[in-house]
Amino acid sequence: MGLEKGLLVLEKITVEYLERFMEQTMEKVNQELFYIFALLERIHPALLQHLENVELFPHFALAEYTTWYAHKYAENRKLLHRLFDFFLGTPTLMPLYLSTVIVAHRDIEIFNTTPDMGHTHKILCTLPDDLPFEELLIKAKNLYRDYPPESINADVKDFDQKRRCKEREWKQKAEANRIERERLRRLKVAVPQPRIPYRLRSYRTITVVTIIAIGLYAFLKTGSGLN
Repeated sequence: MGLEKGLLVLEKITVEYLERFMEQTMEKVNQELFYIFALLERIHPALLQHLENVELFPHFALAEYTTWYAHKYAENRKLLHRLFDFFLGTPTLMPLYLSTVIVAHRDIEIFNTTPDMGHTHKILCTLPDDLPFEELLIKAKNLYRDYPPESINADVKDFDQKRRCKEREWKQKAEANRIERERLRRLKVAVPQPRIPYRLRSYRTITVVTIIAIGLYAFLKTGSGLN
């Protein structure tokens, strides 16, 4: 290819495929990840409902989207070359379509996982080594043909808006918990604890009763001796 043509190809790849990952914030990328949810809504609504029930967002696919699976299969050069060739010859959002069909392919594994955010996120972030990629690549291309990005853009924005609302809710809940903890801490400091005074009073009472008992015993003993 030569250096000059190679640089032109690299510039095209950078501008068309990688520029979104180098912006000041990841907001655009965060929104694009919801193409996975919009697609699952069409091909596997039960699985989407399961992910929403555990309050999981599609950020488990962030590394797949930004590295084209190099983070997982760095040692498998043959597979990486195949994936890179596939992505370079298809539209920029194709990695998200592949992520979608991979998630759908693993539905039984996901359903059998403990239904909470932590366990489900861990499973989805851990890609198996034996995925049938040739079959999955074909499914991804067919999925893109059936549901191109422009046909589901509105749903993607709706999902992202739900994400923003949920994050605000979590933030407000965390702040409320922090304020409550601080209130309880101040209350604990302000209100004197009765434990030590109470114990002192208890010890004083026991001592007095003991002295009286000893005195009474001595008096009775002395009195009986005099008689």
